[in-house]
Amino acid sequence: MINYKKSLAACMALSIAASLSACGGSGTSEEATPDVTTTAATEWTGDNIEVEEMEETLDVNIEGQTLTWLGIYDLNPTNDSPERSPELALFEDTYGAKIVYQPTTNDKRFDDLATSILGGTPPDIFAYEWRSFPYDISKDQYQPIDSLVNWDDPKWADVKNTAYKFTWNGEHYIAPLGYSFNDTQVLMYNKTLVENEGFDDPYQLYLDGKWDWNTFVDMMKTFVENGGGTERFGIGGWWANAFVYTAGDTMVTYDGKTFTNNLRSAKIEKAQLVLEDIFKSNLIKRGWIGGESAFTDDSLLFYSMGTWAYNAAAQSRPNDVIQIVPFPRDPDQDKYYVSNKVFAYMWVKGSENADCVKAWFDCNRTVNYEDTYIQATKEKFLANNPGWSSEMYDIAMDFYDEDKFTQAYDYGYGLSTYMADTLMGQLYEGIANEQFESWVTAREEYYAIVDEEIKAYNG
Repeated sequence: MINYKKSLAACMALSIAASLSACGGSGTSEEATPDVTTTAATEWTGDNIEVEEMEETLDVNIEGQTLTWLGIYDLNPTNDSPERSPELALFEDTYGAKIVYQPTTNDKRFDDLATSILGGTPPDIFAYEWRSFPYDISKDQYQPIDSLVNWDDPKWADVKNTAYKFTWNGEHYIAPLGYSFNDTQVLMYNKTLVENEGFDDPYQLYLDGKWDWNTFVDMMKTFVENGGGTERFGIGGWWANAFVYTAGDTMVTYDGKTFTNNLRSAKIEKAQLVLEDIFKSNLIKRGWIGGESAFTDDSLLFYSMGTWAYNAAAQSRPNDVIQIVPFPRDPDQDKYYVSNKVFAYMWVKGSENADCVKAWFDCNRTVNYEDTYIQATKEKFLANNPGWSSEMYDIAMDFYDEDKFTQAYDYGYGLSTYMADTLMGQLYEGIANEQFESWVTAREEYYAIVDEEIKAYNG
């Protein structure tokens, strides 16, 4: 096996259907990812990139059966995405089953789910979202998945530790297929612009172990100061939350039984003080910035967004290289921290289609564990996203390598709709979005509110 692929097996997921057609948000910014729904299903006429059938399968017989999926995008081929994902190809060709799509919208998806459960016609699966744990689980929207997953199987053993982070009353509700590629936040820059400005290449600094907060901020300040009267900015897009995660701590933690208010973390405060410096130094470009416009006039040094924006950014400067680099680390730490959204499907309460759900989980883990399918996934993605190079794809995938990055998951997003939709975004991005100037003042204002949210679960 190729080393980088094996390292990804532990914790990466790339659903081609989701990556090509659904831009799911990460619970922090409504601007971060637009609400995109695929166009109508199209008649599938074959795959350009073939996917081999599985040699080893589960002991289930679901030939001719269907799995019902309620979501904002279709897992079947569509006019936008005519190629079958590797997991769908395995589900159809190896197990002989089909996916039935029940469409919903971003605004109505949770209401539609609740209505279907109460009406006795639930779908089988629904996308894992930040609020799934613990909020929706506590509302009895889903059922545990331990009967569907053999945690001792090597393909599942690699993600067992991640699954244990989502135990509720001693049971597992989330079978981590990996991480959601679309929601992975990346920091981008134009290599030609960086070179012309006389800066050291940030990605090379990262490889050399020299890419830290100080270097990052100094580079932005110098870039703006050297503008010669022209308007310049150090950074724009969706980035403040990803920067705070690099501190290595999160606002709300969970030990499997108890949630803890961590707003007074010294690590978080240190990162927020750097944000205050970036804010007060006028380095931030405000407002929505699409990938297609981020680098067109060379006025922006760094641009951050989910990986979904990279294709347009790269294609906007076809003669240059739009480089991906991790967010810098705290200079007093030796680890790089990232927060990647777990990729999973929830087993909906009331679904009695256990064998189909079990097989669908198996197909999804297989394509993120076995080299043959990891490579097929990559080939399909690159074929449909011409702005991506193989090198940049591999760099983005490195963010899931636990030998290189430590995951910083914040349970605060899952406590309530208010926490997910409003408060967590303010806590992570309030300074960058000019909602407040001082982290310490904001922290103390919100501390009691977070305490109250946590009490609903800790009793």
